[in-house]
Amino acid sequence: MGNTARLLPLVLTAAALVPLPNHPTATEPPAADSSYREIPLDGLSVRAETEPFGMVGITWPDGVRGVTAKVRVQRDGRWTDWQPLRVEDDHGPDPGSPEGAGRGGTEPLWVGDATGVQASAVSAAGTPLSGAKVVLINPGVRSSDADEPGEAAVTSSRAPYPMPLMVSRKRWGADERLRAHNGADCVRPKYSPTVLAAFVHHTADRNDYTRTQVPGMVRAMYAYHVKSRGWCDLGYNFLVDRFGRVFEGRYGGAQLPVLGAHTASYNANSFGVAVIGNFEQTAPPAALLESTARVLAWKLDANYRSPQATIVLGGSRLHTVSGHRDTKATACPGTKLYAELGWLRQRVNALMGGSFATPIYQYARKIGFRNVGQPFWGEHPTRTGRATYFATRDVFHSVATGTYSTQGAFRTRYRRLGAGSARLGLPITDAYQVTGGVRQKFQRGWLLWDRRDRQVQVVYGRSQ
Repeated sequence: MGNTARLLPLVLTAAALVPLPNHPTATEPPAADSSYREIPLDGLSVRAETEPFGMVGITWPDGVRGVTAKVRVQRDGRWTDWQPLRVEDDHGPDPGSPEGAGRGGTEPLWVGDATGVQASAVSAAGTPLSGAKVVLINPGVRSSDADEPGEAAVTSSRAPYPMPLMVSRKRWGADERLRAHNGADCVRPKYSPTVLAAFVHHTADRNDYTRTQVPGMVRAMYAYHVKSRGWCDLGYNFLVDRFGRVFEGRYGGAQLPVLGAHTASYNANSFGVAVIGNFEQTAPPAALLESTARVLAWKLDANYRSPQATIVLGGSRLHTVSGHRDTKATACPGTKLYAELGWLRQRVNALMGGSFATPIYQYARKIGFRNVGQPFWGEHPTRTGRATYFATRDVFHSVATGTYSTQGAFRTRYRRLGAGSARLGLPITDAYQVTGGVRQKFQRGWLLWDRRDRQVQVVYGRSQ
């Protein structure tokens, strides 16, 4: 693919028109031993013996900058050394959040099983913070926390890189009711027009967590982002642990360009992958790097983006695969992980095969990307073939039918039928003019538009 990406002109699309993948809305109740507690941080510091908790963070009223925060905890009757908490000033509440919902804060820190906390937070002038709180979260334990995912499926080399195996929100125990905590506008996910780039983060957490602790860590992060920071949902689109397991982050469909809360003004048209741990002084494990590369390869390949290109996003020229620190002065994703971004780009390029060669991509290129628009729902498998939903056309492919698209009123009607439905089948022609209207042939029927009644009719059967 080289350094000149085949970038498509940005065309806004209406997410509401796209039939979304099925998202589970049912949720299990929180674990019986889970809890969330806030302690006022009056003065320069606070110290308290508490009920057991696993994650800690400090928040303060939004708009305060230059905060320095640190914490130590009590485990097994002993106090740990003081540990600084990472402060990111470029995060804020999601668009549409209620006025005053957002709070400034540190990144949350996983501390395992602690029963006491001492915390300190001061302004840039060294003075106490008015309205600061120490947040203690116990995510509880679920029987499913010890579950391990199976093997990922292998697809044809002509298809984009396959979606890696992923621990779903349901599987890691997301309480979907929590998305309504900051208002009804947070319940429905928000989408960008497309995916143009990826940002790599680290959670600035501990690196000695166990496999069974990770689902609880993700649940605690989710609660902190929503309850403590005032966001609609978990900020990151995906998370990867040190064992190489991938976790679905923000709700809305992993395959779609879900608008996250990970890189401030660069959230639109990008996705955020957070690796769980602190990689400022520790090198990231090989399993973590490989799984991160696979997430990046899947999302970028599906949307026809080169990992070795640069792009203008948020007014800045950035690599398609960038680190958080490329957008502002921050240590994230840690010096040791940031040094691996070059390797990540090369590895992603190798996984993607170095070029785009799918029939759908070739079809869109032949018609012209200015005519089909941006990919919204990137190339993905369907029940009978593959599809990419662009801004103005949905393109379908199977070995039996070839590659054709639906657009305009035909696209709208076909989606209502359930695109690729067993009864009508896939398109076997593009729409074409006939006397009195327009028609398009499918495997087991037709869509017809008559100029007289200006309605799209469905006719089943092979002859017309």
